[in-house]
Amino acid sequence: MSEEKKIDHDFDGIEEFDNPLPGWWLAIFWVTIAIAIVYPIYYHKMHPDKLPAQKYEKEMAALVAEEQAKPKEVVNPTDLMAEYTKGGWQESAAVDFKKNCAVCHRDDGGGVIGPNFHDDFYIHGGKFEDFIRIQNEGVLMKGMTPFASILKPEQIKHLAFYIYALRGTPVENPKEPQGQQVDADGNFIEASSEEAPEEAKEVEAPAPADK
Repeated sequence: MSEEKKIDHDFDGIEEFDNPLPGWWLAIFWVTIAIAIVYPIYYHKMHPDKLPAQKYEKEMAALVAEEQAKPKEVVNPTDLMAEYTKGGWQESAAVDFKKNCAVCHRDDGGGVIGPNFHDDFYIHGGKFEDFIRIQNEGVLMKGMTPFASILKPEQIKHLAFYIYALRGTPVENPKEPQGQQVDADGNFIEASSEEAPEEAKEVEAPAPADK
């Protein structure tokens, strides 16, 4: 170590020294200061599009545009109702629901992060076509992944049947209503203050197999 330099400071028998800091420590210190000066100028002033939040928003917007640009399958409501009434989808749909949807909607569809499927209130519509569309497209800005590339069209259709079948059935400790009330055909209706509680107007982040 280099020659020690004393400071004229003696307290309770303890002497204070003024030794130079190591060169490597000083180099890191000054480089850190330089980066702290350059970083906000470069990222916040010159290239704000490179910030993580902006990059994320651009990527999500691109995904939304990509999904919206995909050709939409034409669904015939009459055919869907006929297939729903025929049955045969219940067992496989129940398995797919527990595997893909229960984490956000509970095993019984009573709602956790995602909404409750047993009441008459929906965020995106209460028809077969609405359930299929939301599963296919997802709601990326709200955290729901598109299932079009994960599940087969038949699986998505049967999940729509399963969700439709839950409406009006009893469930223990359901989550409060979310979205807007629908009629018997699944179409949105105007709800008066007496018809729907204030909580029903809140829209939370949907999840897999959302309404």
